[in-house]
Amino acid sequence: MDTKDPDKEPESPPEVSFHPLNIGLWPGINTRLIRISTLVWAFVGLGVVIRSVRYLVKFPIWPDEAFLAANFIDAGWRDMLGALDYHQVAPLLFVWAEFLVVRLIGFTEYSLRLLPFICGIGSVFLFLHLCRRILKGSPLLLATAIFAVSYYPIRHGAEIKPYAVDLFISLILTIMAVEWLRKPSRTGWLWGLAGITPLAIGISFPAVFVAGGVSLGLLFRIFSGGGKKSRRLTPYIIFNLALIGAFILFFTISIGVQYKSEAWLHGPDPKTETFNDASAWVKAFPPFDNPIHLALWLIDLHTGNMFAYPNGGMNGASTMTFICFITGALVLLRRKRGKVLIILIAPFLPAFIAAALHKYPYGYNTRFTLYLAPAICLLAGLGAARLMAFIRPDRTRRIVFAAFLLILAVSGAGIIIKDLLQPYKKVEDMNSRDYGRRLWREEGRNAELVCVYRDLGLEFFPRLFQWGHSARYLCNQVIYSPEHRYGPRTIRWDKISRDHPLRCVIFSVPDCYEPYASRDDDAWNKWLNNMEKRYEISGYQKDELNPGIESHDEIYEIYDFVPKTAGSAGEDPAGMGGPLPPD
Repeated sequence: MDTKDPDKEPESPPEVSFHPLNIGLWPGINTRLIRISTLVWAFVGLGVVIRSVRYLVKFPIWPDEAFLAANFIDAGWRDMLGALDYHQVAPLLFVWAEFLVVRLIGFTEYSLRLLPFICGIGSVFLFLHLCRRILKGSPLLLATAIFAVSYYPIRHGAEIKPYAVDLFISLILTIMAVEWLRKPSRTGWLWGLAGITPLAIGISFPAVFVAGGVSLGLLFRIFSGGGKKSRRLTPYIIFNLALIGAFILFFTISIGVQYKSEAWLHGPDPKTETFNDASAWVKAFPPFDNPIHLALWLIDLHTGNMFAYPNGGMNGASTMTFICFITGALVLLRRKRGKVLIILIAPFLPAFIAAALHKYPYGYNTRFTLYLAPAICLLAGLGAARLMAFIRPDRTRRIVFAAFLLILAVSGAGIIIKDLLQPYKKVEDMNSRDYGRRLWREEGRNAELVCVYRDLGLEFFPRLFQWGHSARYLCNQVIYSPEHRYGPRTIRWDKISRDHPLRCVIFSVPDCYEPYASRDDDAWNKWLNNMEKRYEISGYQKDELNPGIESHDEIYEIYDFVPKTAGSAGEDPAGMGGPLPPD
């Protein structure tokens, strides 16, 4: 049996400044490293399967996704430069990439989630690469397993949001910095950072925090190392200039415009008072009014959703992860890996400063800080291994280690089973999709089915299509209506007859939930009066989905119009809107 001390530092090759770190949990470590390597790849495979299942079961689009996805309906490239519809904020290159995918392969759940899915899968392998540069043995296995089955990287890898891209970009920047720290003689990594940083900032808001943290982490090594300082100083300076220049550029043409138009995110706005809740950024800003409040806020955030890996939650539910994270950081310091530690944790500092300035949220909601997941999972895995090393006797330690891995594996399998049995976030989302699919696929078979808002340009509910879950209605319409897939449909006025009525769909929500969406009765009555001059109502249907559930209650009113006389068919009544029929 090999009885070498597994914690003893082996000598690094001359060109490598540090080697992967291990925490020996039992004798015979060299034999067990083979088994650990197998388990590492097993968890990588599990992580890929979980993410693939979540993507392939095709969850219904839920409102938060729909708010962003609706921007790719009836829009052009220039429309992405200014403020986005539905009061969204998103990186310019991300929305352009999403728009390109939609243009190439259509507007579907799969296409809209393709980029986040690719980034989610890629992040599993990038995280493994990062871990193998810093860890080996039990810490490597624990960190990889935690990341592979963590809920939030899985969830956001199949959502129409930029958070999975944030994670992917964070890993790329961190890996490039760590690679250079390992072999400072290879300045290609620094030049790579200089080249990729503008793209990173354009496609991910928090990339500026990661790049800023990388800059801080590399600073000491840049000026303290031996050899020709100019060889590393030149690309380092260019990297920082690229960082500053890219931020100024994208802030000027996109970020600043979006931020200015969405004041409700970072402070009270009486015009959107009902939206200043947990979905906004206000609660993610540090309270400097009282030192005690600030201390409690910091404790609450760092033991809450921000550290929910592999899972966790508010009110201290992620305390154990935070303890393991701190322990892992102390281990890196003790093992003289301070420069690596700075690379990992430095992004926390600029992120906190941005929150203090009320510019970007810090914690509170996991999605806002998904870019910190690599540091949290890696250090938590290292810390967990260190804490397990204190357990005596060896047999008990092995049982605890195996039990922890089993719990992680079962939780990952549980996510797969849950997604297969319940392929939706909320049943209300499924209800909306099922109704929209039936409406737009079937109701137009014997009628000229039109959306009054999109096809006729009529808006009876002021601001309804600026806020709220009308976005989900539009997304389901584009996905499931062949006539609406490439823009407002062309209405065949000459086809309208008593056997083929004009079927008008009017979407609304109860104004008790969203007062801004109250109906404009004058516009409504004017439209009906104009319609009744040439058409008569041959049918009316009113359906309410998810009644009584705020933010999900939807009303569909469907009117069938047929010509009063045969000669009036094919005419667009004055004031109805939409394209005029041919003469």
